[in-house]
Amino acid sequence: MIEPFANNHQSMQIGELVIENQTEKIIIYGDIDLYLNASGREQAQQLHELTGKILQAFADNPGYSKDISESKDNNDQSDESIDNPFL
Repeated sequence: MIEPFANNHQSMQIGELVIENQTEKIIIYGDIDLYLNASGREQAQQLHELTGKILQAFADNPGYSKDISESKDNNDQSDESIDNPFL
């Protein structure tokens, strides 16, 4: 289990869902199928624990940035357009 917002080198996977840890954000991508069986319950429990830890990180850091525009400044994607090398 990762420690949310603690570092830039932790990641974990639940099903095909990938969770990457960074000091300023958590990146979650992929998909997960939760079946009504023991494996599905285990994956749901992992998701529950992870989201609980993320929410606790917000509670422990009341000075977190509530400014949406600041968060957009930290976006990994550039607004710069580049030529498509395949055309």
